[in-house]
Amino acid sequence: MTIYLIRHGEAAQAWDKAPDPKLSINGQQQARQLAAAYLPLLNSTDFQLVSSPLARAQETAIPFQKTLNILPIINTNFAEIPSPGIALADRRNWLKGLFSKKVIELEQPQLDWRSNIISGIQSLEKNTLIFSHFMTINAVVGWIRGNEKLVSYYPNYCSITKIESVGNEFFIRSLGKELTTVIQ
Repeated sequence: MTIYLIRHGEAAQAWDKAPDPKLSINGQQQARQLAAAYLPLLNSTDFQLVSSPLARAQETAIPFQKTLNILPIINTNFAEIPSPGIALADRRNWLKGLFSKKVIELEQPQLDWRSNIISGIQSLEKNTLIFSHFMTINAVVGWIRGNEKLVSYYPNYCSITKIESVGNEFFIRSLGKELTTVIQ
């Protein structure tokens, strides 16, 4: 089984400015370009679309949905990292603090989030395109690599990380394009 983790396109607003921003005009264009370039490479119609419930992920899936005529399954397991009790204005600094944390240093909401992502990946039964987020993709990549840090990879907008499962084992086949700068 092959799983493609697709990071959403550029958001119209930063994560510390809006709780659920939509795609920017540039992000919409990125999603269209990704679908146009990537759909011909899939060579199979035996897969499903899964999306985070957040607007920017769902909007990134739209060009795939329209071309393939497949509705995405909305799955909360693949939402962005939860930040309960963190004021919107404080989210950026809180998120920056997570970049240096080890998984064992996370608080319970973030540990539960990571566990749900892993369970979500393990429960897949067919080839899947998952439209998701920076931290979510990091959770999967770190889990597969056995990395103790939460963030070990910087997926760019509309990057695709390809994972394969053989039996109960998961392997990273390719990482998507990485950001040239980090969140500040």
